[in-house]
Amino acid sequence: MKKSVGIIVATVVTILIIGGALAVQQHHQQGSTPPARERVAASSSATTESKTAGDQAASSSKQAHRKSATSSAKSSRQASATVKSAKKSTATRPSSASRTASSKAVSQRQTTTSKATTTRQKRQVAPAKKAKKQTTGKAYLVVSGYKKTFFKGHVTLGAHPTAFSVLQAAKLKLVYQNGVVVYVSSINGLAENDVKTGSGWKYRVNDKFIDKAANLKKIKNGDHVHWYFTTKGY
Repeated sequence: MKKSVGIIVATVVTILIIGGALAVQQHHQQGSTPPARERVAASSSATTESKTAGDQAASSSKQAHRKSATSSAKSSRQASATVKSAKKSTATRPSSASRTASSKAVSQRQTTTSKATTTRQKRQVAPAKKAKKQTTGKAYLVVSGYKKTFFKGHVTLGAHPTAFSVLQAAKLKLVYQNGVVVYVSSINGLAENDVKTGSGWKYRVNDKFIDKAANLKKIKNGDHVHWYFTTKGY
């Protein structure tokens, strides 16, 4: 019995000694080696710092790249604006060849206008020439006053010659009443009733007395017309 108790006591003491030794050894290890959590935290902090440094480097690289891209874009826009300005300037300023062509075109238009104006003027002159061609010949006219001859010679006949128009062709000073019928009362200042009552102007055609208004008697080429002042009434 006593032996058994001794064995148990020895065993317990041995266990206590071994446990104390193990406790001392464990405490020594904990004092010299940092805990696992601290190592993990330190590793995590180092990794975080490395990532932060990498992120900062990447951010700096991105910013530098963005600045480079922005500068390149500005340069491209400035170059494009310069090219557009040059194109506008070129388009706005006509070349010497285009100015020369424009001057030639204006000169040609002016020449064409001048030719057209000349043509119109010629066309306007043409009717006058035709009017001159409308003459029907000549007549021989004599205008005799009281003991005096006012006119003697050929006159040109118009388009519709009459005894009165032949008298007008002599360009003497006439006084007459105009209307459906024409009555001549004075030629070159010699008027009816100047010599005596009943005296006045009459006319003959080819030596024949004509008793009708002078504007109604037609005259043809080669006729002889005689206007005379009479005191006899015929």
